[in-house]
Amino acid sequence: MERLTEQLATFSQRLTYSDLPPPVIARAKDLLLDALGCALGAVSSPPARIAQATAAAVTSTTPATVLCTGHRSSPDLAAFANGVMIRYLDYNPSDVISAVLAATEAGHGDGKSAIVGMVLAFEVLSGLRPDRDRAAGGGTRWDSATFTTIAAAAVAAKELGLDQEQTGHAISLAAVSHLTLGKVRRGQMSHWKGCATANASRNAVFCSLLASQGMTGPNPVFEGRNGFFEAIGSELEFEPTPSGEFGIMDAYVKWAPCGFYGQGAIEAALELRGQIEHPDTVREIRILTSPHGAEAMATDISRWQPDTRETADHSLPFVVAIALMEGGLEIRHYDEEYYKRADVRDLMASIKVQAAAEFGSGFGELPFTEVEVESRSGEVHTARVAHPLGHPERPMTDADYERKFRSMAEPLLPEHQIALLVDRIRTLEQAQDLGEVLQLTAPPRV
Repeated sequence: MERLTEQLATFSQRLTYSDLPPPVIARAKDLLLDALGCALGAVSSPPARIAQATAAAVTSTTPATVLCTGHRSSPDLAAFANGVMIRYLDYNPSDVISAVLAATEAGHGDGKSAIVGMVLAFEVLSGLRPDRDRAAGGGTRWDSATFTTIAAAAVAAKELGLDQEQTGHAISLAAVSHLTLGKVRRGQMSHWKGCATANASRNAVFCSLLASQGMTGPNPVFEGRNGFFEAIGSELEFEPTPSGEFGIMDAYVKWAPCGFYGQGAIEAALELRGQIEHPDTVREIRILTSPHGAEAMATDISRWQPDTRETADHSLPFVVAIALMEGGLEIRHYDEEYYKRADVRDLMASIKVQAAAEFGSGFGELPFTEVEVESRSGEVHTARVAHPLGHPERPMTDADYERKFRSMAEPLLPEHQIALLVDRIRTLEQAQDLGEVLQLTAPPRV
């Protein structure tokens, strides 16, 4: 087994619940609650409906729950449907959680197993991240789903009970077959923007199921001619966080429903809102962000003239304009009437986005974001946000998580069910059957 595959498989096999300190366990439960809330908020979106219908047409001898519907499908299609719902609003903490849930349930895992899977997923993703950014050329060549599938395969293999050799094959099968083009998030974006990483989780679970039955993958898969490293243009290293620390503690959580680099920009815009008499008095708005942030959310004309919901939530001009005009950014603001509204587009046209290298060079490196508003009278007001809410340096509280969760759960679930679901997540280590917990995301049948 080649070095990287062996490192990943060994780490996956050795990680146990007893290795996890209480803050790490609490963090995993926070992020799971956040993910389930995002799924509830996106349950009626067009991609979610398509994914739910596809999953509902399949049965399995090792089923997994499709969130918010109560249906039980094959583990891979449950991972896909759940991933679409968790990811669609661009409000979620991680794209790999759906693989954790589906594989844990299919493997008859309990709450502790799910917590271990969550921690493992973030550990692999954070351990691969430094070289991943260089390999992706700043995010332009390969989509993050390319790397998500590696983490998801390691997790799925563990939750399904594969041994170390089988885990290596699951990782190999996932890596060799599932490179996702960066085109997913370029130009006017489609439904697939919210589905690509869900598909990575589906692929990873499927590959793990194959490996459990004896399917082998190429070895080496990462090294050598035509390998993964050659395809992405760089080698990867897996560097787990130091003993006693875990990457999940550095996970980013979104307080607003938009791309990561919009979080601080919205906060800065809201800070300036009281200093602006009216949007009509604005001459120009200047946003300073990192090169990666500018590339991700201000690449071309599509970010100033979004024609799809998926493009709007990855548009710095749109989210800042809405924050200034509406006093916040909510899920409802992605209705077409907002991102195509004439006065919104007029304000967006006044926005300039500038990349500053000192604001961070790679994904997740965002020391601060600056928004500057110049009025027609020549007055200039500036606000800088050093770490938006949800950044590891400024974490959300339990009350913040629950408030966000309830905002998406209350339209679908009765209060007693919401309270029970929150309690079951907060005490997840006591759950004997993960599926019973996930069934609480489905509205009661009338």
